[in-house]
Amino acid sequence: MQILKMISDIPDMRMPALVQHNLSSIIFVALCGILCGCEDWSDLQEYCRVKKDWLSRYVSLENGIPSSDTFRRVFTSLDPDNVETLLRTHASEIVANNKASDQIAIDGKALRGSKRLDTGCLTSVSAWCHENELVLAEKQTDSKSNEITAIPLLLESMALKKTTVTIDAAGCQKSIVSLIVEKKGDYVLGLKRNHPKLHKAVEHFVTNEGEHDKNRLFDAFDNSHGRTTRRRYFAYDVRKLHEIQEWSGAKTVIAVETISSKNNDPKRKVSSEWRYYLSSHKCTDKRLPDYIRNHWGIENKLHWVLDVHLKEDDDQKAERNSTRSFSLLKRIALNIVRTKDKTPKRSLKRKLKHSAWDDDYLLSMLT
Repeated sequence: MQILKMISDIPDMRMPALVQHNLSSIIFVALCGILCGCEDWSDLQEYCRVKKDWLSRYVSLENGIPSSDTFRRVFTSLDPDNVETLLRTHASEIVANNKASDQIAIDGKALRGSKRLDTGCLTSVSAWCHENELVLAEKQTDSKSNEITAIPLLLESMALKKTTVTIDAAGCQKSIVSLIVEKKGDYVLGLKRNHPKLHKAVEHFVTNEGEHDKNRLFDAFDNSHGRTTRRRYFAYDVRKLHEIQEWSGAKTVIAVETISSKNNDPKRKVSSEWRYYLSSHKCTDKRLPDYIRNHWGIENKLHWVLDVHLKEDDDQKAERNSTRSFSLLKRIALNIVRTKDKTPKRSLKRKLKHSAWDDDYLLSMLT
């Protein structure tokens, strides 16, 4: 079982004389438990009691069932960086056996259950592979404000050649674009008023250039969710724009207009909003709208799933180390489910339930 071999590579920093349960056994049980719906230490103890015979085929439980306190103590002593290495190693193996993605989305998510009176929420900054719907890597920080410092650390550790990195406006920083270009990657970054001079210059430039067919990349209507929405994508060559010169590799600004109205509104009030993106791709690149739309997969296929199906925001473990490591195991669990069961009409929720109901199905997830 490859995942078990990877888990066994995690170093155990506990004093050998005091160890009753192997570290690999504890982590493997926790991973299986997450796949079967466990949310806390008590759940893991009960899961281990019910599934002891099945689990004993793969890991040692010769000293009995680990208690909820044992799970808590082990995860508190566990270095989250080692679990993040497990996430990377496992994801790398999956990508090596599947089609490589040309887009990586970077975004941060607050672990709301980790908030305490004296500290803010932990924030996880994830690298999301659009093509395979996988978490490739992650860095965790003590607050949302540190997301800007976590993004370069995440990018530094990744191969970006021939890959387009997409980040929201929080990642629109000169140091970040320089790093992406240095690593032979491309970028599409959200641009907001956190860079007032550049935003104003881009807004003025787009207005002066106008909405011509030569600049239009995409124009379509959407009638879902009780609204009629029109989205128009325009791309402009901004290489000669003075304010853009300090942004490494910047060639294009994408202007996206969203025109929307409620279908049941008798007055048919129409709202219009413009958003801007900075990119190293040429303005003629027809993939630019796809990069922008695909970026939001990290929100609805990762962050939303973690909160709704794996109850991440409800996780209120007292120790930060245990919170971080447990959250990383949840991402490994998601990668496993998405990779192993590609049944088109079986929802993620159903797959997780199936793991709890059927030992053979769970085994197929892990092998």
